[in-house]
Amino acid sequence: MGKRVFSSLKTTAQIWWEVTAAGLWVTLFNRLGRRAQERMERKVKVHWDIVYANHEGVQLKMDLFVPIATPPSGDFTATIALHGGAWCTGSKRDMTWAGYLLAQRGMVVACVGYRLAPQFRYPSQLSDCQAASRWLQENASKWNVNPERITAFGISSGGHLALLLGLRGDGESDSSPIKKVVAIFPPTDLTAPYYRESAKKPLPFMPNYLLNFLGDTYEENPDLWRDASPIYHVRADAPPCFIIQGRKDLLVPADQAIRFAEAMRRAGGKVTLVLIDGLGHGYSLRPNIMRQFHNALEEAVKFLMTP
Repeated sequence: MGKRVFSSLKTTAQIWWEVTAAGLWVTLFNRLGRRAQERMERKVKVHWDIVYANHEGVQLKMDLFVPIATPPSGDFTATIALHGGAWCTGSKRDMTWAGYLLAQRGMVVACVGYRLAPQFRYPSQLSDCQAASRWLQENASKWNVNPERITAFGISSGGHLALLLGLRGDGESDSSPIKKVVAIFPPTDLTAPYYRESAKKPLPFMPNYLLNFLGDTYEENPDLWRDASPIYHVRADAPPCFIIQGRKDLLVPADQAIRFAEAMRRAGGKVTLVLIDGLGHGYSLRPNIMRQFHNALEEAVKFLMTP
């Protein structure tokens, strides 16, 4: 009994470190972004808090990052940037760093806020992302966006939503307006045994994120869990995906990305998977690991920008 309790507490401590590291990673990137903001403002115009939809009495807002330079090919590629936070926490402002990073490279970036669990459960978050996608298409000409070159970029639960957005479309048509997806540390199969078990028996002192997000356990509503899992929506004509995943991730085990990539390839879809040894769910104190991550992020940016 004592060993089981010790093991459970040890796992909890490790996961708390993962959560803290992920938060440090976002904080670091945003701090670097603020330090470079004055320089970036000569290249990027930010339109804060644009209302893109109203759902259930909630005003949904995005921050739009627009390059000041004239688009080289007539219209900009755009990306919808989605924050993490286990569907329950976080803010569009967590993606400010991505807004500046991608916009200064020549993309229009919509950092999208969406409704959070447990007040709003799935599929509310996906519906909000789909509404943001429709807004971007409808307003493409105003911002010199090519409506045929809209992409998605997300981290952790935001990566999960980015994959669903690419695989499921905008909610109003069979085809997806999303042409490419970059997902960093994304959960792809919520029906995995360890996730099903964690919803029934969460670790000590840990919020029950999955139950907050979905509302039912897997046993109560297996169809809901499958519907919320990107791996069940892979198809041959899915938008190409680029996934970055740490092999030491405790929050999102590496097999989530590996099995998703295998499923995409079996279905005839295109996917690039970058696995980084020693990396957990976010920031690492080891420079060589972070260098690998930054290199992978650079490749992901090139992937989004390539027609």
